[in-house]
Amino acid sequence: MSVWRPFNVPPAGYVNLLSNAIEITERGDDDLMWPVDDGVQIIASDYSGQHRQATHEVYSFLITTWASLQEWLPLRTSFRERWIPDKRRLSFKQLREPVRRRAYPHFLELAGALKANLITIMIDNRVGSFADGGPKAFAAALDDCFVAGAPSNNIEKIQRLASFVAMLQAGLRREDQRSFWISDHDETLDTFEKREGFARLATYLTIGLTGRRNSAEHTFMTTEAKGVPDWAEDLASIPDIAAGACASLNTTLPTFIGQQTWTVGVIHGGNVDWRAKIFSDWLSSPDGVLRHVLLRLAPDARGRIQASAQKFVRRQVPPTR
Repeated sequence: MSVWRPFNVPPAGYVNLLSNAIEITERGDDDLMWPVDDGVQIIASDYSGQHRQATHEVYSFLITTWASLQEWLPLRTSFRERWIPDKRRLSFKQLREPVRRRAYPHFLELAGALKANLITIMIDNRVGSFADGGPKAFAAALDDCFVAGAPSNNIEKIQRLASFVAMLQAGLRREDQRSFWISDHDETLDTFEKREGFARLATYLTIGLTGRRNSAEHTFMTTEAKGVPDWAEDLASIPDIAAGACASLNTTLPTFIGQQTWTVGVIHGGNVDWRAKIFSDWLSSPDGVLRHVLLRLAPDARGRIQASAQKFVRRQVPPTR
């Protein structure tokens, strides 16, 4: 049974390409994603590649349900008591610190026990702006969604993030389903005015993809908001690590192959970041229930922007004798 609710809205541009890629991949893989449309939907997100040396931007979203989260929280408590009893957060950038480094493989085991979809989107920098006419023209057309004088790179980032939220709302959420989204706190969403504008933009884009005008409540918080649950940081650490690891693997992971479905082997080079290698090995392990989908936008050999939806194939467990 299909989990993804496909849409065909050509004016949505790259978002439409990504949705089509998910639809094609799911046709050949019934286990690509879990249904997450029962009860309250929980989303956590983070991103990577926001620096000059980066060749890609990476956005990662963890989508689960309140019921699945409640089953997972006792495991989180046990992990915290054993490996990180203080309140320090696990993030990709900080994994070299000894306590976090020791806890890292065990945190991935914990993440794997959560019945959820981890959707990571990698965008090659050669893709360019998501908006026809560029970020400034986009902000001028939707001036109630952006603070005055916002720089082009912030406008582009907000548009991309809102586009992906709208895509996931359209593809995985029922119209009458409440949702709760937790995002990392940074300068893009660090004021009430910015968050209000972002919420307005995500709503406009969701209506454009779905036609829905009476969606259930969608609550948004950052990890530094007052009253944020204590589990929010650990939940947000999962897409944080996924975004950082996939950004480090950008030359290892395939982009677009000129056929609808394919399977290829991935070989780590000698200079692969150890944090990313542990992450990719974990994704291909036979254990755990979390499902990961990697979406990529990149130019093909002719310079045309193509989308692909990928997953790591789990290794087979040898039969016991």
